[in-house]
Amino acid sequence: MQANCIEKRLRHFFYGYGRFIARHPSWFICLPLMLVVILATGFSHFQTEYDVEVLYTPDNARSKGELQVVRRLFDADDSVLRMTTLGEYGRVIVTAKTDNADVLTDDVFREVEQLDRDIRGIWVDVSGSTFNYSVLCARTDGKCSDDALLGLRKHMQVDPKTVSYPVHTVSLPYGGDVRVFLGATLSGVEHTPGGETKATAWQLFYYLHPETEHRDLVRAWQSKFLTTLAEKCYTHINVARFTAHSIEDELARNVGAVQPLFGIMFATLVGFSVVSCMSTDWVRSKPLLGLLGVISSGLAVVSGFGLVLHCGKPFVDIVALSPFLILGIGVDDMFVMLGAWRQTNFRWTVAERMGSAFSEAAVSITITSLTNALSIGIGAVTHFESVRVFCIYTSVAVIFDYFFKVTFFAACIVLLGRREAANLHAITFRQAVPKSLAGSPKGPTSCVACPARPTGLKHTLLAPVNFSKHGLLFRLFCTGGYTDTEMKEVKNTGDLGIMAFFRDSLGGLMSTRPFKLCLAAVYALYLTGAVWGCFNINEGLTLDKLASDGSYVDEFYALEIQYFRKYGPAVNVIIGSEVDLWRAEDRKRVDQLVDTFEASDCFHGAEVTIAWTRDFRSFTGDANLTAQDFSSELDRFLSTHKSYDHDVNVQPDSGRVEQSRFFVFAKDVNSSIQETRLMLTARQIADDNVDLNVTVFHPTFIFYDQYIAVWPNTRQNLLAATAAMFVVALILMPPFACSLLVTVSIASTCVGVLGYMTWWGVNLNTVSMINLVMCAGFCVDFAAHVVYAFALTDGDTGDARMRNALYKLGFPVAQGALSTILAVAPLGFASCYVFRSFFRTMFLVVVFSAFHGLFVIPAFLSVAWPNPEPKYSVVARAAMDSTGDEAVTLNGVCKVPPDEEMGGAL
Repeated sequence: MQANCIEKRLRHFFYGYGRFIARHPSWFICLPLMLVVILATGFSHFQTEYDVEVLYTPDNARSKGELQVVRRLFDADDSVLRMTTLGEYGRVIVTAKTDNADVLTDDVFREVEQLDRDIRGIWVDVSGSTFNYSVLCARTDGKCSDDALLGLRKHMQVDPKTVSYPVHTVSLPYGGDVRVFLGATLSGVEHTPGGETKATAWQLFYYLHPETEHRDLVRAWQSKFLTTLAEKCYTHINVARFTAHSIEDELARNVGAVQPLFGIMFATLVGFSVVSCMSTDWVRSKPLLGLLGVISSGLAVVSGFGLVLHCGKPFVDIVALSPFLILGIGVDDMFVMLGAWRQTNFRWTVAERMGSAFSEAAVSITITSLTNALSIGIGAVTHFESVRVFCIYTSVAVIFDYFFKVTFFAACIVLLGRREAANLHAITFRQAVPKSLAGSPKGPTSCVACPARPTGLKHTLLAPVNFSKHGLLFRLFCTGGYTDTEMKEVKNTGDLGIMAFFRDSLGGLMSTRPFKLCLAAVYALYLTGAVWGCFNINEGLTLDKLASDGSYVDEFYALEIQYFRKYGPAVNVIIGSEVDLWRAEDRKRVDQLVDTFEASDCFHGAEVTIAWTRDFRSFTGDANLTAQDFSSELDRFLSTHKSYDHDVNVQPDSGRVEQSRFFVFAKDVNSSIQETRLMLTARQIADDNVDLNVTVFHPTFIFYDQYIAVWPNTRQNLLAATAAMFVVALILMPPFACSLLVTVSIASTCVGVLGYMTWWGVNLNTVSMINLVMCAGFCVDFAAHVVYAFALTDGDTGDARMRNALYKLGFPVAQGALSTILAVAPLGFASCYVFRSFFRTMFLVVVFSAFHGLFVIPAFLSVAWPNPEPKYSVVARAAMDSTGDEAVTLNGVCKVPPDEEMGGAL
């Protein structure tokens, strides 16, 4: 009862509001335009954020806590193995010109040496000072690191054709061995029967010092690195390049690449809207409203973005997708408003028509705009910064789109409604001739030839006038309206042929029992496929998906995935508890921990593990040591094994090991599923060794955490959005059953989108999570329109109400669905996976929402809805009796034709 009261009050409010706009349209045009100009100044504060770690990793990621543990316990070290971030670097992957050719041949090796010299010789000039790699490089023991294989050849005279793989051991002249890991350097390694080593790919790393004061220099060097290698051409090798900022650069490039698509989308929507608003009656045709409806949504984007930029929120790459959505939503609202206008009685004044149209359409678009803003706004409560920023920009723009629809666009309807009332042509604004007076198909064919309006006529021609005979084109493109005699006889107040199609043809077909049975079978198949997809969904957005197809980043990642994923990240395993390693039982506990990692199928074995405890045991001959002996031997060991200085923290007084760490290498990390499994396995082993206070970490874990965070965040936001949609529908839709049905429709559509995007090759990631959160709002767009129309329409049976509801809202819903698809369709041709996946998910959202709105919901309601009470109120019937004309009742507000002259302009 309370919900019904709120809904009725809204309808009465908008009825009066529509009449008010009709009397003062200029204010509702000028003031919104002034607001746009003011808010557009926010673009002067335009800032961008392209940091991948900030945007695409969850704020509450466990890896960020693990990172703090590493930084707290161990000193910073520039060595690649011990870096706590992915660092600043340039990387190249070298392959031979011939497919699967050996990169260790003499010709290729010489060219790789030349490539190395070219890279080290890159100079950058910043503020008048020049720097090269030797100045900016990350240092180990005070020296720039060499490539592992080049270093073996340069410093130890090792023939590359004789190296062992993945670890090559070199005996030192003064005793001892040096183990060099080549798993990240070479790939496709084979050992011939003759003892030679062959490899198909070679990766070189050039790490730079990450000091803050060198940041600009480091960034400039990486840019020069990319341009230099792009210009170089080698005889025997292909070179794929990559830097620490390549993904960020690609994100910025993607924003620029989508701008031409926005122009295509805008032109397509304008054309579609203009054509959709046209008819063969050039008085009642409204092509200019189609254009103005799109423009009003564009003004909403400018205003919304300007306001958010004024608030200091930076722009991120995926926000570039927001205008595509806003224009789609705005055009949908435009069609609903025009549909309501068409259903009003053209005999009424503009004020009465606006009041009647707004009492129906404004409540409907209020519901959909509120639910869209809520569903998208709820996405801002996620742990992903990119999703938060997108949802803030988009939800604010949705609110402004609603504002401009009920102000600026409504005023435009008033002005063009006055044109219609004055019987003026929709394009030329000259007097139009009724078709019945246009004469035979001969004569002039130009609309400019439309005769001037006879003096004294207020609406249409009172009687046939002796016009000259006009041609076919004239009758097709220059005629419209009615004579006064026809005005009294014509009862069709807004019936377009396509609207009648939805009522008579589609509605008639849907009223048949066979169609409903077939629809039930189709829906069952739809749910079956959706549920299967939900159980087979893939999660995660790998970094290579952020790059454009065919870019140098795409080429590099393709080679990396092909060749360099067998030996994955070197995971830090940190023992945070104090351990008396001179005791046999404590040494056994540590050894068992190392063995547990190596026994897992996610990690390689002892051959590549870097564990200081094992080298220390070899150093001491595994002798039984006292606490004092252990302390002195450890000091001696660390003095000769400098690389372990950053892996062991020793108490100065007692010599006890406070904290220590070792490194295990991941195995065959070729997909997001394996990356997730690697991280979860490592953490499970750590959690199982609470007594040792074990922490595991690698810089890539920060990105892997998105895989396990995206579904909980999606589920949380979907449930919150669905609950919010139910509450809004319950407040603004009279019957409880309507609210419940809309909510069930949301759940059904979301399941369908989630399941079928798996069939279409779209992973569940931050981008598709945005679409799924918005899915609740889009479902309401179509479901609420139809359910609302069904609940408030006339009909003695459920089938009759269904046909009437389809007549009122079928065409606007179909137009809205098609316009939204047209709005995002250009993204389907984008060169970036992020934009293509956005299109695919949005396509599924719109198609499934329209399927529910046009077929599933009407068919269900036609069966389940009880026969209604007569809708006309006593007041309405009295008005009908007194006027002799039907009093059209929309949404419970009695619309009685006014006493003023029929159709007269305000």
